Amino acid sequence: MKRTFLLLLLLPLLLIACGEEDPLPTVAPAISSDSGQTAETLAPPVISDEPIMLPTETAVPLTPTPELPLAALVNNEPLPLSAYEAELVRYEKAVAELGNASTDANYKNEVLNALIEQLLIRQAAAAQGVVITDEMVEQAMAELQNRAGSAENFAAWLEANQYTEAEIRNEAAYGLILEQMVTAVTADVPLAVEQVHARYIQVDDPTLANTLLAQIQNGDDFATLAQIHSLDRITGENGGDLGFFAPGTLLVPEVETAAFALTEPGSVSEVISATNREGNPVYYLVQLIERDPERPLDAAARSVLLQEAFETWLDGLWQAATVERIIEVDSGS
Repeated sequence: MKRTFLLLLLLPLLLIACGEEDPLPTVAPAISSDSGQTAETLAPPVISDEPIMLPTETAVPLTPTPELPLAALVNNEPLPLSAYEAELVRYEKAVAELGNASTDANYKNEVLNALIEQLLIRQAAAAQGVVITDEMVEQAMAELQNRAGSAENFAAWLEANQYTEAEIRNEAAYGLILEQMVTAVTADVPLAVEQVHARYIQVDDPTLANTLLAQIQNGDDFATLAQIHSLDRITGENGGDLGFFAPGTLLVPEVETAAFALTEPGSVSEVISATNREGNPVYYLVQLIERDPERPLDAAARSVLLQEAFETWLDGLWQAATVERIIEVDSGS
């Protein structure tokens, strides 16, 4: 399932981050789209098949309480319409103040999805016994106020982002919940995995690709041909060298699959066809240089695997959830 990580998912991480060198933003950050990672080989984290049971109030009100309008029901837990409307206002204000000329036509639905996803994460945390104490929230709030520089600056930041103190405390608590769930869900992501060191040639002409393959099979140097012909000039100037990479970290999965399928150093793939971001056909040749059965992951590669592990877990939450959308969100309005 593709997801767009909206303000609701990103802001709590901002709240509990310790980077004091960064001032608080005047407005909330705009939407950041999912980059579409390709780590399809990761095994999904174990997700309990037991339904999420939410605690119920034991006290019976003396007088009937009017039902609040809802945006959705998530595993039978209400998502208030007021929460959706407030988040929508924050997003639209952020877009306006950042000077974006246009917004994603589907942004209203994405705002709603982000709120639903936040509720799913909260429910999963409750089911797994995650506890956030008042002291933890107070510390997160103190860190946020310290970053603002003063109580007055903090109050101004809340007003600029249209948050009440109660709302921002709730977001701080969610940030702590999210931090714990990320840690738990990604605990099995390894520090070292099998990696291959490979080089490649990228062209947009199938006839040229087959000609180059024949030349390599007849003894021509792969790296030299990459320097001459590869459309990827960043790697082409270095003989098409991709360096070491782990499963799930290369931007072109077809190239990654071909590289890991090669067994002998120096062996070359057949011509690989793929489609680039513009929808045009491209063709690749891949040569294996070496293989390391347990090579430590660098920070960037491990970050990709951590992200993919969490995304897989979130997909499981969505698939297991019962979500009833009460409001109709017109993506074109």
